[in-house]
Amino acid sequence: MTTSPDTSETKALVDPLGFMDKLSSSVYIYRPPASPTSPLATRSLSGSRKAPVLVILTAWMGARPLHVAKYLAPYRDGLVFGEDPSDRPAIVLLFCHESTTSSYAKSAAVAETALPFIQQVLGDSLAATPEEVSPRVSASAPPQMLVHTMSNGGCLILGHIYNAIDPTHARCLPPHVTIYDSCPGHFRFAGGVTAFTMGLQKAPLSKRLLLLPAVYLLVLGMWLRIRGERVLAWLDVLRRSVLGTLFGAKPVLTPPGPKRALNAWTPHNINNSFGGNRREVRRAYLYSHNDLIIESRDVEQHANEAKGLGFTIFRMAHFPNSAHVAHARADPQRYWGTIRDTWFGTNEAD
Repeated sequence: MTTSPDTSETKALVDPLGFMDKLSSSVYIYRPPASPTSPLATRSLSGSRKAPVLVILTAWMGARPLHVAKYLAPYRDGLVFGEDPSDRPAIVLLFCHESTTSSYAKSAAVAETALPFIQQVLGDSLAATPEEVSPRVSASAPPQMLVHTMSNGGCLILGHIYNAIDPTHARCLPPHVTIYDSCPGHFRFAGGVTAFTMGLQKAPLSKRLLLLPAVYLLVLGMWLRIRGERVLAWLDVLRRSVLGTLFGAKPVLTPPGPKRALNAWTPHNINNSFGGNRREVRRAYLYSHNDLIIESRDVEQHANEAKGLGFTIFRMAHFPNSAHVAHARADPQRYWGTIRDTWFGTNEAD
């Protein structure tokens, strides 16, 4: 049977992620063209290249394939780094569905599903040397991969990727660049309600009246849970301090990681040997004061905290008139230019 020349285009219209392999409802992968006689990891890591070996994109909660595909196309088609077609990056796309945010097990399962492909592409580069214990050491390394995380949902899944690679974090992501789009932020009640009701804006009034009380109860439960965990963490630190002062007990170091499913903030600012991204070369924050879900003051606080811990903040790109995860639509030239500049480490003036 003869295949029509526009079959791929038609498929893309029907399924915007049709160019990717679907591993689960939350995980999609893209294998760039490669020599059939050469393993993907060997082809990707050999020789000099402008593009990342791998792009990991963790989407915002409730993201739709049609919208996410618009962020993948520039990477797939070589429009960001200007690379040769043979050097196009592999891509891993991870969704964060509404049900995922309230379950540690479901969040971890998303990362575990993607792990084999990540290992296939990155190979031995996941192994860290004893010297790689802080982001200050990694700042001068040439990046191999790019991480593009969007909203707190994306940050949540990214934290689980660190743990999936190695729960002890002896192995971690290789030198890489991180793009924080509309994140991270503290969990705030109003922002949580807005996030969970975005999909209800066009729903019939009867459906909204039925679901809104459930949304408020869900967000309240999440808010109480997070506050409770913070109190328990504070009490644990106090207990360790008292034991150390009174009895000289030495604290037992354990990997912090995302202890619960709702930790979108902490995992990305750990600068010791337990940091799953301690080999991060540099990062950029893309955010807006008009964001109704993630407040700009939270993004700036996270950046200041990261800077104090030794992470390299390449750019704070504020988009004055755009909404949550809508900066690329508001100013695509500046958006993708920021990502390109951050990858190459050039044109620091924004």
